[in-house]
Amino acid sequence: MMPKFKAYFKKEIIESVRQYKYIIMAAGIILFAIADPIMLKVLPEMLKGQLSGDISSLIKIDFNMAVQNYIKDLSQISYFIVILALMGILSDEIYKHKLVFPYTKGLNPAALVLSKVLHYSIALVILIFAGFAINYYYAYTLFEGNVIPFSKVMSYAMYISIYYVYTVVLLTFFSSLFKKSILAVISLLVVDAISAALMNISKISAFIPARLLSVAGTPDMADITKTIVSVAILCIIFFTATVIRMNRIENL
Repeated sequence: MMPKFKAYFKKEIIESVRQYKYIIMAAGIILFAIADPIMLKVLPEMLKGQLSGDISSLIKIDFNMAVQNYIKDLSQISYFIVILALMGILSDEIYKHKLVFPYTKGLNPAALVLSKVLHYSIALVILIFAGFAINYYYAYTLFEGNVIPFSKVMSYAMYISIYYVYTVVLLTFFSSLFKKSILAVISLLVVDAISAALMNISKISAFIPARLLSVAGTPDMADITKTIVSVAILCIIFFTATVIRMNRIENL
């Protein structure tokens, strides 16, 4: 299994380069790490010419607010860019019959799914940690007051990374089900909407993956043990379901 896995993992890297997926994901994650603090810095100056009075007394932006703004973008705009980039993670290969050759060469469906999930998870985790490090540098350079330790910001990066890994697993599962990749995105967004609604139920909110996004950036950094366990179980379930689905496709 390992030689086939390594070969397919390498193929994923080559195709991601060819299809500019690394650039798209980096643009969605790194660009906002730089742009957010700069935009927040120039915002009061931009409003000066349009509003009367002392703008600086109305808009007070500090280090923490700059980081919070980046976390918000990672859970909204960047998130959407990433899922659009990866929406055809399996469906493109299934319905364009790109899996016939690797299957005839002995590729195991489990190795196929694992190589895709692992490859994009590693890429996203690297980009997210790099993004937070860059954002920390710009926020620290441009703003004073309410500075958060670097180690704590890296904890935020870990929470967001775990959520993105969960998203890759879930998106891979949906991508194995539908011919049109956009349906995988819609399904994922429906799950996100349901998760957001379930977050309002206090008895189960600790088990909802979306809690990782709400906890990241909070001062007290609440215990997320239950959330991590829940995310791990869901990842195993959706990964196994995807492998079962790919086994059925192989036997068609």
